[in-house]
Amino acid sequence: MSNLVFLLPNIAKKYKSISVKLFLIAFTSLSSVSGISQNTTSKLDSIVKELGIKDKASLILLKGQAEREKKMREEKYINYQNVQKQNRLFNLIELEIQNAKFLLTKGFNYKDVAGEIYQLKDWEEFAVKGIVGRKFRVLTDRNLSSTSILLDELLNRSTDRLKKISLENQQLSRTQEKIDSLVAQKNLYYIPSDSVSREIYRLQSERTSKDITLISERLKNAVDSIQTLEIMGDQLKYKIESDIIENNRLRRLELDQLFTKKVPVFERPLINIDPFATSIRTNALVMYFYLINNKNSILTMLLLIIGTAIYFRLQKGKFIDLGFKKEMLVDINILNSPISAAILIVLNLYQFVLPMPPLIFSIIIWTVSTIALVIMMLHTIRTFVWRVMISIFILNLLAFFDIIILIHFVGESFLILAINILGIGIGVYSFLNRAKFQRKIYLWYILAGAILQLFSFYYLVNGHYNLGKFLMTKAVYCVVVIFSLYHTLIVVKEINLVSQILKTTDEDSSKKTIKGIPHNFSFSFYLLLFVACFILMIRNTYIFQSIIDPFRNSISETRNIGNISFTFENIIIFILIILLSGFISKVVSFLASDNQVIKNKDKAKNIGSWMFLSRITIVTVGVLVAFASTGIPLDRITLIISALGVGIGFGMQSLVNNLISGLIIAFEKPVNLNDIIEVGTQSGKMKSIGIRSSVVTTYDGADVVIPNGELLNQNLTNWTLGSNQRRSQIRFGVAYGTDLELTKKILLEIIGKNKNILLKPAPTIWFTKFGDNSIDLVVMYWIKHFDFDYDVKSEMIIAIDKALKQNKIVIPFSQQDIHIINKNTDPED
Repeated sequence: MSNLVFLLPNIAKKYKSISVKLFLIAFTSLSSVSGISQNTTSKLDSIVKELGIKDKASLILLKGQAEREKKMREEKYINYQNVQKQNRLFNLIELEIQNAKFLLTKGFNYKDVAGEIYQLKDWEEFAVKGIVGRKFRVLTDRNLSSTSILLDELLNRSTDRLKKISLENQQLSRTQEKIDSLVAQKNLYYIPSDSVSREIYRLQSERTSKDITLISERLKNAVDSIQTLEIMGDQLKYKIESDIIENNRLRRLELDQLFTKKVPVFERPLINIDPFATSIRTNALVMYFYLINNKNSILTMLLLIIGTAIYFRLQKGKFIDLGFKKEMLVDINILNSPISAAILIVLNLYQFVLPMPPLIFSIIIWTVSTIALVIMMLHTIRTFVWRVMISIFILNLLAFFDIIILIHFVGESFLILAINILGIGIGVYSFLNRAKFQRKIYLWYILAGAILQLFSFYYLVNGHYNLGKFLMTKAVYCVVVIFSLYHTLIVVKEINLVSQILKTTDEDSSKKTIKGIPHNFSFSFYLLLFVACFILMIRNTYIFQSIIDPFRNSISETRNIGNISFTFENIIIFILIILLSGFISKVVSFLASDNQVIKNKDKAKNIGSWMFLSRITIVTVGVLVAFASTGIPLDRITLIISALGVGIGFGMQSLVNNLISGLIIAFEKPVNLNDIIEVGTQSGKMKSIGIRSSVVTTYDGADVVIPNGELLNQNLTNWTLGSNQRRSQIRFGVAYGTDLELTKKILLEIIGKNKNILLKPAPTIWFTKFGDNSIDLVVMYWIKHFDFDYDVKSEMIIAIDKALKQNKIVIPFSQQDIHIINKNTDPED
């Protein structure tokens, strides 16, 4: 043992690991417990001491090595993080460079934009020629009004173009700012520690620096060019705004001096321009701008004319199919001249909803309306009134030519005088023949126009050019407009009259000439006519526009309720579109009613379902267009629909049930128009299929409204779904002893003679039983159409009765033998 202990230091020197040292110490301790000597114990203590000193030194060395390794790893981690951030910056810079290239490539066409600005500037200089700067000697109200329209349009166009230029400038500037902010990041300039990363950094840095230099130069040039365009646009906008202020000042001045300012109307003006060519160009620009800005409204007007003409033609076709002759419809304008009536009614009513049309556009509408009116009255007008109408139409054309002229010259003054004389002459001629006017309203306004022409002549001769031309224009067109509006209201009344006649007339009723609308109207009718004419006459004047413009600005002003933005203009548009879609749906509903005459009955059934689907489509599209026109975002519409869904779930179940049932009827078609049906206790002919309910006309003539839900939920019997054929039967009996074979033969002959009874399926005669008084039989046969059932049955009964009598075949009636028993009589007796 002592030798083993003695060897421990040598073993410890050889094995310096801590675990071996600890093991040796433990072994030494175990040996001392086993009775080792004191000397051995002291040697062990010295060994332990020596091992502890060496262990501390090793620990210090280990800690140092760990610290160095930790620092090295931290440096690597930091280098890795910086390299990653650097790579992200390079990627973001590359992304912004690509975005900048896309913006520069997609393009802002500086040449076209500059050309547009120069075009606007050219139009501005043309519009204010003779008004701003060196003025014409005679400033006409028409020229000032047309200039005001042009300047307003040029201001809107320049403002819109400036918005687009500013938006492009903001996009490019924002892209340059993003690139500059990324380049300024200090992580971009971090030098990686390892050689590979440093080489990658060098290559990326060189490439990115080159790209940034190129794109920054391109962005700078683009921004400089856009800013140049923006300066040009701002200058043009400022010039147009100044011109508008000056033009409005002159319009107010001319209005204030309307009765006091005199000008040399019969002297040659000192101008170096062609007044007629300049006027033509100005009017062409006014019309061009108005048509471009209101193309949707104009297109809607044209579609309404086409739709109304088709509707009138369909109405006329219904009367022809009902048996009316064309001569019977002469007094009804919409049946006699449907296209002209459609043009007249749409133009005269739609002009009230057009957004402030210029005078030249209004006069074109009035001229076309006059042409349509003359064509419409061609077959009904008297010779005298015809001459007056032609004279007024010629007067209209002369006034239209004068309205086109915006710049005064001597020839125009004489043209106005000629129009005055012609207008006064028409008035005198009409007054002398006043007894020939059946409609006195014509005479009243012709005389009023003649009086205005007389005042126009007086003021023009005395040098009041603007007042004289204004009175001449209103004198001519108040007559033209009142004639057109008067007959427009007549046409409106005729639409209602025709609808009432169709409801009460069928193919079997006697036909007679339809009288036109009587011309005895109330005072309110004439007052409405006067107010409408007065508005049309003054709405292009400066006074009316100065009154209506604040109202227009007010209804178009954006208002907010919480986070919801709206304008009264959008609300009005929303309501009008909903009403228009409802009106069109009603028209379709009328076309789908049983009043329409369709010779092919099967075609009528198919039309009914398609008409119903068309009505649903019209209403749905109308609602969507109404929401879109108000500018309501899609998420708001979704919110509204969700709220409606909650309301439907709680309180509108029955309504939704009927609506969905209507859709099922439209697609599944269990019932069609003119079908003979039985629903519950009601039976009759299907008159119309609506969105919520349907109408059944009973055999008594009553119209029963049945909700679509009940139509499907109850037992529905459709007698004419598959076909219009129906099996009918007649039951009776013949006396005992009758020759049954002869009876059958007679009945078959009777059936064969009736044209409404089908031979396929073949008629059937069955003898059913021996009754109390007769041998009972039943005659079964098929008829061509359900409607002929009672007629055929009546004819058959008459024919059977007659044939049986001729062949002495008796139809017995019930007989009973009555035996009277007297109880007081003796039984033996």
